[in-house]
Amino acid sequence: MMSDGLGFSRRRLLEVTTVVGAGALVSGACAAGSSQPNPELSTEPAEGGDSVLGTEDGVALRRVVFRAPDGVELVGHLRVPAEAGGPLPAVLLSNAMTSVKEQSVQTGYAHGLARAGFVTLTFDQRRFGESGGEPRQHEDNEDRLSDLQVAVSYLTGLTDQVLPERIAAFGVSIGGGLAMRLCAIDPRVQAFVAIAAGLTDPQRIRQLFTPDAYASALAAQTSALERYHRTGELDYLPIVRVEGVPAEQPVLFDSPIAIEYYGSARGAVPQWENRATALSLRTILVRDTRHAADLVGPRAGMLAVGTADVSTFPEDHQAVHDRLTGPRRLLLVEGATHNDLYDNPRYVQQVVDEAAAFLQANFA
Repeated sequence: MMSDGLGFSRRRLLEVTTVVGAGALVSGACAAGSSQPNPELSTEPAEGGDSVLGTEDGVALRRVVFRAPDGVELVGHLRVPAEAGGPLPAVLLSNAMTSVKEQSVQTGYAHGLARAGFVTLTFDQRRFGESGGEPRQHEDNEDRLSDLQVAVSYLTGLTDQVLPERIAAFGVSIGGGLAMRLCAIDPRVQAFVAIAAGLTDPQRIRQLFTPDAYASALAAQTSALERYHRTGELDYLPIVRVEGVPAEQPVLFDSPIAIEYYGSARGAVPQWENRATALSLRTILVRDTRHAADLVGPRAGMLAVGTADVSTFPEDHQAVHDRLTGPRRLLLVEGATHNDLYDNPRYVQQVVDEAAAFLQANFA
């Protein structure tokens, strides 16, 4: 087994509890003192249509707008190799939790894969960034999965640029688990690539907590959900602890791993807001991004994770890889941490090269 010799320990399991669980445990603590949504934050759908943003390294970048069936406008960045002589394979990127299309965890892979000959699409999930939808800054995996299917429909309509029979899903962190789920439920998606992926289900999350801690977190989240159902009100938290956030203020992810990216210039782009609903953590507690591996069937799947990742474990990637029945690839990136696979150029380029080769070899 790949876990032999990698030095996995109970200490590492406790570290992931800090990453995934701290916010869930505190979300109920702030329920009595609800913070209201930012009055300056627009809740209107993004204005303006498609526009050309420029060309770099032989890749043309366009801002695009497409609409979900419920009317919510989704705003994305479409990258097309500038010298493309006809339709190309496409890769749809699924974002890390709370991230927006301008952050490096999105742009590095999208640009790199476009340079490798793919049309790529990143977009702000509903309720974040330029996209419409309410309540603002709220995560829910089921909504994200539905909008990813809308994005596939958008890509299949670009017949002058995209080969509709050659579309892959690609995601980082929770976005990786959702990329696999999309491939499992949508036969238009022929392959997936999941990077440092959140590959969990309630049973696995319960293992990473203590049973009592999981029960307490679920009870707090359910209480917040009931309050939202009854009143329409949600509590908001900072996503990470940065300068100016009081020490006594609960945050969504109170961990060095989250702060290293989202609390620094690496992740804190102007389009990203350090704020989310406390109820966003419920999607981690109750949604399943793991068992889709059993439904991918003959389609191709690649997983990549750093050997030093203590947030989304190599052993979870190995377990999911072993359940895939079609063409499969597990890339263990030696020495890389979770955040290294967000935007460290050395490791991102390695993953891009491996993923591009895997997809080109395995598209039907």
